[in-house]
Amino acid sequence: MCGNAARNKTVKEDELYRMIANQELESAQGDNTEELPVSPEVRKRALDPVFIGEIAAPDGYAHVRGDCGDTMEVFLAVRDRRICQARFDTIGCGFTLACGSMAMEMAEGKLVTESMGIDEHKIVEALGGLPDSHRHCAELASEALRKAIQDYLFRGKESWKKLYRNR
Repeated sequence: MCGNAARNKTVKEDELYRMIANQELESAQGDNTEELPVSPEVRKRALDPVFIGEIAAPDGYAHVRGDCGDTMEVFLAVRDRRICQARFDTIGCGFTLACGSMAMEMAEGKLVTESMGIDEHKIVEALGGLPDSHRHCAELASEALRKAIQDYLFRGKESWKKLYRNR
């Protein structure tokens, strides 16, 4: 699920998980090596993400590609304007997995209007911080969630549109 050879990343998926587990991430710059602090929450969610998967007939759906090449899909089931189920799928690094997992947890059970306020800063705070070089992962998760909510709101105005997904 994570990693994509076509993206020409220099860090392989299994290496990334090993580095997250050891809290020592090497920079993808080659000789330049830096240690990046990884919170226990990020490590836990990167190695064992929750809220991952698809919803068969989602009320809201979004597929977003970040500037780094990572992609994230968000699936929402909404009842009485409350997100009763939020799931995601991604092709990305461990940080993207952690951010997607946290964003879905923060959204599930909340009113749609409340969930629109989940931004990258709230995701980073809930994860206990992210290295600056990976804050864009939280931006990707918040953007995908926001677009799935917008899809739900758009399709909710005319129920027949739910039959015609952008997928």
